Amino acid sequence: MGTGTAPWKQLLLNALESNSNLKHASFFQLATIGSNGGPSNRTVVFRGFQENSDKILIHTDCRTRKIDDLKHCPVAEICWYFTDSWEQFRINGRIDIIGASNPDPVKLQQREKLGLLVL
Repeated sequence: MGTGTAPWKQLLLNALESNSNLKHASFFQLATIGSNGGPSNRTVVFRGFQENSDKILIHTDCRTRKIDDLKHCPVAEICWYFTDSWEQFRINGRIDIIGASNPDPVKLQQREKLGLLVL
């Protein structure tokens, strides 16, 4: 996922808006591949988009298995289903883990705000 606006972003924003009354609308599934070659899937919370980008932001504890999976294979897919509107989004891409030692000052600033993992 690049720095431009992806064609699905506005559709996703519309779905978030039309389903905003649902607590679970900000949750989606993140699937990764572990070092054993097997898939792993878990629910994560949407924290917004990286500024001027289509990159999706989530927050996670660096001690979780998803971090090990992403260090092994930094590509993942999300599946986001909105129950009221019956819309599903499947988005895949490369994950950026923004750890404390990241050399990019802009990414570190975002990490300060949330403690981020970026898709």
